[in-house]
Amino acid sequence: MFALSQLRRLLFGSTFALVAALLPSGLARGGDFAPATYVTTAEIEAALKAAPPNATTFDKVIKTVDEGSYKISVVILRRIPKPGSQDRGLTHPKVTEVYEILTGAGSMESGGSLVNTSPVDLTAQAAGPSVRGDIRGGETRHMGPGDVAVILPGVPHRFSSLEGTITYLVTRIEAKPR
Repeated sequence: MFALSQLRRLLFGSTFALVAALLPSGLARGGDFAPATYVTTAEIEAALKAAPPNATTFDKVIKTVDEGSYKISVVILRRIPKPGSQDRGLTHPKVTEVYEILTGAGSMESGGSLVNTSPVDLTAQAAGPSVRGDIRGGETRHMGPGDVAVILPGVPHRFSSLEGTITYLVTRIEAKPR
């Protein structure tokens, strides 16, 4: 499905992000560290195989690490464009997302403001309570395999166009109330 070297690089980057995010809290507590959390190529491929073949959006949490003051989820997303349909923008008030494109390409719109909004609960996808709407004044950038986007909490974002099916790994980091 993916080139082995591509998945190894992806898994290394994701594992590094998880370890880096957890390291400061372990240092502050002192003492022993928990082992790293890993997401394997087999887990990613199994999640993608479970995707309904005609679903236009497949958003599957593979693994979550809950540190206490925040949680980190590794998610696989597959999007299939639907002719005549356009996605609305999203914001996640408490979640930072890091997208890494695995296959496919498209134009990502982000920033600006969100208008004509409605709430949507994306807790099951580890994105928490979110808001859907139309983006005004955003910036559009082309993204393809290997490209990474960091989307901070509250930033409107969406793929404004897709060049066929796109698959991307998402790391979602949710700050929890103290």
